[in-house]
Amino acid sequence: MKIAYMKTPVGNLKISCHDGKITNIDFCDEFLDLEVNDKNLSLCIHELELYFQGKLINFTTKINIVGSEFEQKVYKALLEIPYGNTVTYKYIADKIDSPKAARAVGNANSKNKIPIIIPCHRVVGVSNLGGYSGGNGIETKKILLNLEKSYL
Repeated sequence: MKIAYMKTPVGNLKISCHDGKITNIDFCDEFLDLEVNDKNLSLCIHELELYFQGKLINFTTKINIVGSEFEQKVYKALLEIPYGNTVTYKYIADKIDSPKAARAVGNANSKNKIPIIIPCHRVVGVSNLGGYSGGNGIETKKILLNLEKSYL
């Protein structure tokens, strides 16, 4: 397992890579200036930097999507949400042929190990922003959504 840290507008991120694929992006308080000696980890950091500058809308970083079969379906559907757009939990549930599973979609989002790249922040409730388990919660979600809208 290789690890790197980076500072972003939504706080520090700890990025983990195993077998050439990103496995985790964690919001964290600590920051360690570690040497990055993994090609995909370097690419991930570079792409996240570009994302936060509004210069990247599609990630090419290799990721390892894990979770139950249902969660993996949700994450793959999230990857199809265009930059700067939002959809509802119900929309994702319908998209993966589980129309009554909007709450389960929200639960899967809360378990997303690779936020930002797997854009769970783009999923909102019918009448509100819904939740967000990363960083400072809903404030982090607002920052990410506003950042994307500001660069469209």
